[in-house]
Amino acid sequence: MMAVSMISVAGELPTECKPVPRGDWWPNYFKNMLQRESRNTGLVFLGDSITMMWRTQSGFEGGSNVWDKYYKPLNACNYGISGDKTENILWRLTEGRNMEGFNPRVCVFLIGINNLLQGSTPENTAAGITAIVQRLRADHPDMKILLLGIFPCWQKPENPVRQKVKDTNAIIAGLHDGKQVFFADIGAVFLEKDGSISKEILRDYLHLSGKGYQRWAEAMQPHLEPLLKAN
Repeated sequence: MMAVSMISVAGELPTECKPVPRGDWWPNYFKNMLQRESRNTGLVFLGDSITMMWRTQSGFEGGSNVWDKYYKPLNACNYGISGDKTENILWRLTEGRNMEGFNPRVCVFLIGINNLLQGSTPENTAAGITAIVQRLRADHPDMKILLLGIFPCWQKPENPVRQKVKDTNAIIAGLHDGKQVFFADIGAVFLEKDGSISKEILRDYLHLSGKGYQRWAEAMQPHLEPLLKAN
C-alpha cells in the first residue's frame, strides 16, 4: 500500500484527520440511524448525503428503487449522513462506535466532497480518508473495503472543484492494496461526452437522480460482486 501522509506542514494532524461531532441535532440523528439500520448484514455503505440518499430519495425520484433492487436483498446497511465530512466519520467510528459489535464482509466507502466544497485541500481531504481507512482496517481486519473515488460535481468540466476531486482521487488511489482495500474510481459514468454533468443524472449537479443511482450500481457491480463472494 502506498503511504499517504496525514501530517500537515506544521507537523500537526489536520482537522480532517481528527474525530469531530457536528451540531446539536447530529448526535440524535446518528443514534436514530444506528437503531434503524440492521447490524445483521455483510454489506455496509458508509458516507455522506450521496450515500444516505440511496434510501431517502423518494421525493426526488432518486435511489430507493435502485437500492431495493440491488442491496435490499443483501440486507445492506446504509450509514450515510448528509453533510458529513471525514472528521465526522472519524467521530462516528471512534467516539460513536458506529460499526462496533458486528463484522460485515464488505464496506462501500465514499466521503470527501463536503471537505473539498468547504475549503479543504485535496491533500488534507485525502489524509482524512486515509485515517478512516486505517481505522476500518484496524477495527475490522477481515472486512474488505471498497473505497470509491469522490464523484465529480458541478456542471462544467472546467469548474475548479473538478480538479480538486481528481487530485484527491489520485492520492487515495494509493490506498489500494488488492487484499483488504480496493479502490474504484467510477466517476466518469456520471459525465456526458463533453465532460459536463446533466441534471438528469445529478439532479443539482451534486446529488444523484434515480438514473444516477442506477449508473452507480451498474458501474460498481463488477467491483463489489467479487468482494461479496470472496472467502
